[in-house]
This record gives sequence, structure tokens and C-alpha cells, in this order.
Amino acid sequence: MNKTARSLQRTYPTLPDAGTTQLRILSGIPDCDYRVRSNLPGEQDTVTLYGIDFYSSGSLATSNGSFTLVYTIDRLTKGCPDVEGGTQLLVEATAHTLFLRSEHMVSKLWYVDDLQKSNKSKALVRTLANMAAGKRIVWQEVRSGNTALELQARNYDLHELNTIEYQVFIGQQLIHQQMLRPGGVYAFVIGPASNEDHSSHMFELTEPNSMSMLWLIPQYVVMSLGEVMFSVTGLEFSYSQAPPSLKSLLQACWLLTVAFGNVIVVIIAELKFFKSQANEFFLFAGLMFLDMLIFMWFAFYYVSYDEVAAMHQRKLIKKRH
Repeated sequence: MNKTARSLQRTYPTLPDAGTTQLRILSGIPDCDYRVRSNLPGEQDTVTLYGIDFYSSGSLATSNGSFTLVYTIDRLTKGCPDVEGGTQLLVEATAHTLFLRSEHMVSKLWYVDDLQKSNKSKALVRTLANMAAGKRIVWQEVRSGNTALELQARNYDLHELNTIEYQVFIGQQLIHQQMLRPGGVYAFVIGPASNEDHSSHMFELTEPNSMSMLWLIPQYVVMSLGEVMFSVTGLEFSYSQAPPSLKSLLQACWLLTVAFGNVIVVIIAELKFFKSQANEFFLFAGLMFLDMLIFMWFAFYYVSYDEVAAMHQRKLIKKRH
């Protein structure tokens, strides 16, 4: 596999599939350390979070479609709020996230996370605010000053944003400035106010794309030029080499070959023979090379049809009869 393919694969999200699940823990309590003890396998049974912090378990094996997490949360810093433990069912093929917070009586939040990249080359952001529900958070574009996103403090939905630089405000107070990159999936954690200042941190759940989508332009230009030349030439060949009574039929057969090719692509893509999309592309390239060899063999032995000569021969036959 070449260097470019490896560079692209490095940014692919690790998604849970059948038989596995994932756990993430985010702490939104600044200046407070917590130790999470659980029944996770190996060294993951004890996790320490320091202030606003983040932990990811990676893939966890499930049994009968789920994993029952049993956990306790110990406070390590005096004067910090207590956070209760409990049990949580982690379903297979799903990423689960626990958010620790201190505001009001609800001290924790469980939600199902989505780590897949945006298919529009944008960024996905979830804002996790540890503050009163009535406060509003504003995402403002730095360059234009326009408001891109305005939400309440307890709105934990995943939002799609353009890949530019933003300033985040609570009221009139600027608390964070961040450049979002294409393909990144982010969790933005805001802690409660301390001396009117809010602690915040942007966690990168899925690494942004390592290459710009603009690199696709040369490939699409070459493919489009090749398609135009091949399609026009093929239609002209099927028209000129067919007898008058079969010209329309053979042109339709030529177009039907394009449909067969699309069916092959759909079957290979949907059945997912390969985990790596790069290997899938190598398969398509191999099929095209094989098709080229077959085409060369037919072209070598093909005898061209001369319509003028054929018409002249038909006239001679008519005169003889």
C-alpha cells in the first residue's frame, strides 16, 4: 500500500461493529480529579481524569450483543462535587459516552456518540456545557462575524459546521477560539464559571482529513476526459460498424455495457469485500487492466466493416439478379 493510502487510512475513524462496543468518558469539572473504577478488562478497569479530561476505551468485546458496565466514581480532590457510579448497558456496534458534570442534581449524562466523518467535508461538533440550562452559547465566524450556531447550554446535539475559524461566546464573554478542519469530529467541553471565567477544551474524537478534497480535481478531470473520448468513440464505432438495420440496437448495447459496469461497482462496494477502500480501488484498476487486455485481443483480430464497400457489393448483387 502506498504512502498516500496509509496517510488517508490514518484518519479513518475506528467505528464499533458487530461484536464490539466503545466507551468514552468526558469530564467537564475543572480543577477536580476523579478516578473511575469499572469492570472493563485489563488495565482499563481504573481510569483517572484530571480536570477537564477525556478517556477512550477503544473497541470492547460484547457478549450476546451488549456489555454491562458496572462503575464507581471516586472524588480525588477535596471540595469537589461527588459523582455517583452505577451500571450502563453498552450495546454492540455503538459508541457510548459518559459526560461528568456538576451543575444541578443531574451529575452525569450518557449519550450515544457518532464518530463518522461528515460526507460534505465539514466538521461535526458536539458542545458539552457544564452550566445552567438557561445560558446560551454562540459560535461566531471570526472572518465574517456571522453567527454560525446558537444553542442552549443543555443542547448536546451534534452540529455540522464549515471548516473555518470560530469564536465561542457565553453571553458577551469570549471563552474559546478554534479552527475546525474538514472531516474532524469534535467534543467541545465547557466547565462552570470560576471568577467569571469559563474553562473549556476542544477534544478531537475523529482525526480531521489529512488531504484536501481539492486533490480530487485532477483525477476527475482526467476521468471525465477519458470518459468523453471513450464514450464518443464507442458510439461512433457501434454506429459505423453495424448494418443499417442494427445501428440503433448496437448503440443501445454499447450503452448497456456502461450499465453492467455500474452494477459491478455497486455489488463490490455494497458487499464490502475489503475493509480498506484503497484495496477496493486496486481491484477496480485490476479489472480495467484485464478488460484492456481482452479489448486488445478483439481489436487485433477484428476485421473492419466498410459500409460503402458493402453497399456497392449489394448493388452488384442486385444487378446480377
